[in-house]
Amino acid sequence: MVGIDYQKNDIVLVKSVAGDAIPPIHVRLLERQIRPPSKGNRIDWPGYSGWIATPIYQKEIDILKKEWNIPFTKANKDLTFVFDNDILKEKEIGA
Repeated sequence: MVGIDYQKNDIVLVKSVAGDAIPPIHVRLLERQIRPPSKGNRIDWPGYSGWIATPIYQKEIDILKKEWNIPFTKANKDLTFVFDNDILKEKEIGA
């Protein structure tokens, strides 16, 4: 979701970069990552931006692990990378 300024510790719903069949999960944003485009020897690498994040609900982790063999183990411990375009929405306060 481009155009929204997320902050560290925001809780957001994210989709998988692997496809829409994998259910979205809630993550806490931990650290912003921005990489500018760079020139390589044979190809030019595009830039990207996103967040280092951690899943926050054990129930969602258990589903991903059981049904999709995604190797998450523990809520608020595992780390993953979330591209800006994979953020679906920010969790509402009190939800």
